[in-house]
Amino acid sequence: MRLKSTGLGKTEIEAEITGVKKIDDLVIFYMSTTRPVKWHVRMGFQEEDLRNLIRAILQPRNLKFVITSLLFPNKKVERTQDFWKEAMQDEV
Repeated sequence: MRLKSTGLGKTEIEAEITGVKKIDDLVIFYMSTTRPVKWHVRMGFQEEDLRNLIRAILQPRNLKFVITSLLFPNKKVERTQDFWKEAMQDEV
């Protein structure tokens, strides 16, 4: 997983999900960053967050990618060098 933040400038962080757990009204995703720092991060998704995530995954272009990655896990995909710019353009 690749992460970017406006607070980190051009730094890109790599992380992996280490666990998922349901606690009260949250589904907690536990992650460990692996590069360039070693942090333990938690993200708590509430019901509305989960609904929005599922809706986003079910959009045709995203769903196609998810299905392809499940069926062909070793398929080489070109790495987007600066996904942040592309993601910000989609929001505008």
